[in-house]
Amino acid sequence: MSMQRSSLRNIWICSFCLLGIMGLALTLGVTPWSHAAEGAKPVEAKSADTEKAKGATESVDMDSTAQLEGFENWTTSVVFTPDGKTLLVGTHNAVHVFDVASRKQTATWATASGYVRSLALLPGGMKVVVGAYQSATIWDIASGKKERELPKHRGFVTSITVSPDGKLLATGCDDEAARLIRIEDGSLVKKLEHSREPVLSVAFSPDGKLLATAAGEETRVTRPGTARLWNVETGEIVRAMEGIPRAATTVAFVASGKQLIVGSVDEKAYLFDVESGNPVSAFAGHGRPINAIAISADGQTAFTGSGGRNKGKNELMIWRVEDGKILGKSDEHEAKIAALALSPDGKTVATAGYDQFVRIWDVSFLSSSEPSKTTVVAAAEKANTSSANDSTNVATEKNAAAAEPKMLKAGIIGLDTSHAIAFTKTLNAEKQKPEVVGWKMVAAYPKGSPDIKSSTERVPGYTEEMKKMGVEIVDSIEELTKRVDVVFLETNDGRPHFEQLIPVLKAGKPCFIDKPIAGSLVDAIAIFEAAKKFKVPVFSSSSLRFGKNSLAARSGAFGKITRAETSSPASLEATHPDLFWYGIHGVESLFTVMGTGCVSVKRGQTAEGKIEVIGQWTDGRVGTYREGKGYEGKAIGDKGEGPVGSYDGYDPLLFEVLKFGRSGQPPVSEQETLEIYAFMEAADESKRQNGASVTLESVMAKARVEAAKKVSELK
Repeated sequence: MSMQRSSLRNIWICSFCLLGIMGLALTLGVTPWSHAAEGAKPVEAKSADTEKAKGATESVDMDSTAQLEGFENWTTSVVFTPDGKTLLVGTHNAVHVFDVASRKQTATWATASGYVRSLALLPGGMKVVVGAYQSATIWDIASGKKERELPKHRGFVTSITVSPDGKLLATGCDDEAARLIRIEDGSLVKKLEHSREPVLSVAFSPDGKLLATAAGEETRVTRPGTARLWNVETGEIVRAMEGIPRAATTVAFVASGKQLIVGSVDEKAYLFDVESGNPVSAFAGHGRPINAIAISADGQTAFTGSGGRNKGKNELMIWRVEDGKILGKSDEHEAKIAALALSPDGKTVATAGYDQFVRIWDVSFLSSSEPSKTTVVAAAEKANTSSANDSTNVATEKNAAAAEPKMLKAGIIGLDTSHAIAFTKTLNAEKQKPEVVGWKMVAAYPKGSPDIKSSTERVPGYTEEMKKMGVEIVDSIEELTKRVDVVFLETNDGRPHFEQLIPVLKAGKPCFIDKPIAGSLVDAIAIFEAAKKFKVPVFSSSSLRFGKNSLAARSGAFGKITRAETSSPASLEATHPDLFWYGIHGVESLFTVMGTGCVSVKRGQTAEGKIEVIGQWTDGRVGTYREGKGYEGKAIGDKGEGPVGSYDGYDPLLFEVLKFGRSGQPPVSEQETLEIYAFMEAADESKRQNGASVTLESVMAKARVEAAKKVSELK
């Protein structure tokens, strides 16, 4: 009898506490989707008045636009190719290839690997890494052939990601470890051990300096999950994110790498501050474990997929990172969503599920004020009357406008190069390419070279062309910076770059500096030091860096590169070191393929009397640049050889500049850019010394002294 009274008393106490907690939640205004991690500030609930003030409405109930079927087993991974035209789907012992436009399967690769749990494209988009049971392998997409195997794993490879510089691959594995693998030669760089915790997800920070891992045992619901940040260079733990009560399943960086989202078996996505490791808030819109996440290019929107543990609520959720506002949702999948992928243009999502289907979703309403017909119809069909249909359409349009990512404005300094015209034509086209949606060239400061005739003569004509494309011409760089978010420093002459850049840095505007970065190695170093002084990101590159075959070689298509030769035109300009003016194109290709590590150079001539520069790398590798008529080259690796040095237009470079503009993370490191210019400066010094070997460090040391003096004078 006493035991019965005790049990009744406990039930009453628990019920009383639960009612108290619910009452407290209502008092605080916390909604079911806005619980926070322990110690975090809850996401503020949005009242109807608040949402109206912001111009937002209820979220869109989405219907998929297509369903890919015919799979014999679970679909466990998906990835779009860079052009968005092809979708790769991983399942048991196979990768299926689909044409996105027709929704038809075009190929099947037999992997004999068990379930393909993860897929990741290598730079250039021609190769894909396939993660499966105890294996990570590289496949050629065009041929469907496996090219090479990466270091062995001891369990399922659950997650794969590529570093921003394209040099490293990170894998997560349920053998309780993450691995860093050098793409070029497939060597294991670091193994990052988790204690008794399967690693379920990995993600590089935008600057490539940190790796985030999410880990935990999904079936042991009483054990907390862990998310850790690792120093990529040292392999040491930087910090652990605390307060995740169950297994951490997926991880992604947002806010230019300042925040981290961690999905969990406990149905929440936790937002952490990267610097402190403290929880900020949590999204709790899902009713089942979160298994997959993708982030929009601007970092403002999260796409999460859930399911498992119980039936139902296999949901795709689209929500705003800033405040957890749900923008779109669906629960069409009949079993858990295992993976999802966002197309490069941000308008399509693919979800893979344990129901043996892949579903395609039109999410263009997030980036356009004119939602697609499919989305409007899908929303309208859920209404009961004609008037309800009208209001739903209006609501959808308003929601689309509210979710539209910030339009970014670009400006140009220097209208003495054809690059300025080419970039603007793409950005301001009436029908924009998917990669440039959300951007516009709005202003230009025309003055470029002060005395190079071939440059000064172009300015009047190019100025008129820019006006016709709707670009405002301004009288000063200071005025330009007031009108734009990102600056393209396009002056053809590298000598004024340092001076032209300073007002941009003082205004805090990220800046792309077209080739040559400067008219001397001194100024090249000074530019990066000034950028550090004002804490503003900059980068420089030739368009040749993003040639497809060069990127493929850098990604390991031929294994570790032992020798490479590139060529390009090398017309001279008396005011610049010989290769700065035009030879930079071929040298940029050479370093794209070879990477950093050049120690010394010797300059000579070819049989035709053209420039030839032979570089020696630290590990005995050799890279050669030759003056030629076109853009070409050859790379030899320990697993094959092939062409490099292709020119594939301005667009690949432009797209990288736009990514940089949104993320603030340069696609080319300061170290590599300065090594390129030291290579060219040392080549001139070798010429002055009649072909003697000149070290890059010798020219760098001299230039650093002068650059430091120049930067010290800045105020």
